[in-house]
Amino acid sequence: MAALQDHARFLAKRGVNIVRLHGQIPQAGETGGALEEIDEAERDRLWQLVAAMKEEGIYITFSPYYPHLVHEQAARRWQVPVDSAGPTGMIYFDPVLQEAYKGWLRETLLPTNPYTGLPLKDDPALAIIQMQNEDSLLFWTFNNIKGREAALLGTRFGRFLVEKYGSLDTAQEAWGNATAPGPLDDIRDDWDTGVIALSNLWHLTAEGDPGTAGARLADQTQFLTQIMRDWHAEIARVLREDIGAPQLFNAGNWRTADDVLLDDLERYAYTSGDVIGVNRYVSALHQGENEGWAIVAGDIYREEGLLTRPLDLPVTLRQPTGYPYIISETLWVPPMWEQAEGPILMAAYQALTGIDISYWFATSEVQWRAPQSANGYLPSVGKWMVATPQQMGAFPAAALIFRLGLIDEAPPVIIEHRPLDTLWTRAAPLVAAQQGYDPNRDQKQGILGALFGRDTPQQAATSPYSFLVGPVEVEFGSNAQNFVHPDLAALIDTDQQVATSLTRELTWDWGAGVVTLDAPRAQGVVGNLSSKATFALHDITIESDANYASIIIVPLDGQPIADASRLLVQVNSIARPTGWSAVPVEHESGPALEVTAFGEAPWQIDRVAAQVSIRNEGLSRAMALDANGMAVGYVPVSKTGGVVTLDLPTDTLYVIID
Repeated sequence: MAALQDHARFLAKRGVNIVRLHGQIPQAGETGGALEEIDEAERDRLWQLVAAMKEEGIYITFSPYYPHLVHEQAARRWQVPVDSAGPTGMIYFDPVLQEAYKGWLRETLLPTNPYTGLPLKDDPALAIIQMQNEDSLLFWTFNNIKGREAALLGTRFGRFLVEKYGSLDTAQEAWGNATAPGPLDDIRDDWDTGVIALSNLWHLTAEGDPGTAGARLADQTQFLTQIMRDWHAEIARVLREDIGAPQLFNAGNWRTADDVLLDDLERYAYTSGDVIGVNRYVSALHQGENEGWAIVAGDIYREEGLLTRPLDLPVTLRQPTGYPYIISETLWVPPMWEQAEGPILMAAYQALTGIDISYWFATSEVQWRAPQSANGYLPSVGKWMVATPQQMGAFPAAALIFRLGLIDEAPPVIIEHRPLDTLWTRAAPLVAAQQGYDPNRDQKQGILGALFGRDTPQQAATSPYSFLVGPVEVEFGSNAQNFVHPDLAALIDTDQQVATSLTRELTWDWGAGVVTLDAPRAQGVVGNLSSKATFALHDITIESDANYASIIIVPLDGQPIADASRLLVQVNSIARPTGWSAVPVEHESGPALEVTAFGEAPWQIDRVAAQVSIRNEGLSRAMALDANGMAVGYVPVSKTGGVVTLDLPTDTLYVIID
């Protein structure tokens, strides 16, 4: 508990005010009890986390169920599933698993937390309950449903058709007697028993050819979406009425088998909860035997941050009108070491577009994480870590930008109205986002995901760079006319490769690899500073020849920079393990690097030489801080005509000017 309290203080100092426990409340490991039993040790970890974070004013989101962590031994012990390899997707249609899930929630939320004296359901520190992690009937794992599970789902499909058409005969007629193309697990229609075959999910994607089965596949699409949405509504009812939990409810966070045609369906299925969610990471090329979790010598990778490929920004999302939106997992994933941009870009563009929360994945150590083995014994460096000097080290300014609204939120630049039948027929949306690349999912499913080097998602009617200008909203079940802001086209210059926000406070030059912030209370530059001799912003001028850096200035008193009494200057660059080395190699997708040594602790941070001038009459001195925000010494400054100028120290992340 003491370690958790230390960790909570560390996070709160850097501006964190909500964390997510990615847990597993059922006894789903290799040993344990029956399906109905919960993992009491996991519940105790949750109890302790709530107590420790609450002391520091940090809220908690709890994600209690992750079907991919259900081991084969647990599945055999549970006897769920019967014929499929694992339980992915089954929470949506298997009544045994569904009843067990309701019991898990009761056993988690109703007992008194011994560390606070409150049941979790009554504790305001527990802010959001996330139903499950990374499960859907619209992702490729749907194709893993086999045997009796496939037949059970087929029975549910038959009932859905009777409810929609009045009878199965009428459904057959509406389909033109079309059979299921690529039937799931080779199950065929049995009209007498009411077991109706569902097609392999590929047939719902843009690559799939519906042939004569278009109407049938539209009904399958509606059915899969509706049973997910109905189950989410049932869990919301259980939380509110049976358990009495007032927490916000997020139904899920996953992606689909087709980012363009199916993504709206997934988010629509979440609208029977309170909060929409998604997991989105920023990755670059990384190939190796353990690429999903570890970096070892011999791996091939590309050092490619986000600044030249803005469509991979996690907040480029279609937001259902009227719903909060969270990104429940994100990270700039090593060995892509251009990470300093991440927290600043997320904070600025979340503020612009109104995305409500992003959770960085993951941190389990107390305070900073040093470069170390991915699993404790494999000679390697781990990938899934945020508590590094150049990601978490960039949190303070990012937290101030987002939590104090230092970047203005824009009104919607697009509001797309989507009748539900356009969802079932999988019509292309007005503007589409892409979901990025996940090395732990895309290759395991035998697909490429978002190809490295792909600049745009599948074709849509409006520029995907619209997401960089302001919020893009979608209103489901509406026949109203679509709205496109009259200034949108003028703010996207694809020839010059520049997008400017509707507020004119953010500019993304993906040709040069630079983002500038120029708001009254947040100014700075991120990316290739050497691309321009001088960055002249409204109140600040920055000069640097750094190939990659982030220099951000924000007030500590909430006032405009020109009038503030105290400013934070935050400088971030690249951190790599000591001894890291790589050599150029050729890859089928272009130039790449091969890791020759993965290195060890401590982190080595690239130095940034830069001069900053600030137009503010009241400022006169500067103090350098260490990585933990402690003063280490004064920095020389000069002042001429109301402008204070200083050369930033090359060995610090933060400078306070007052």
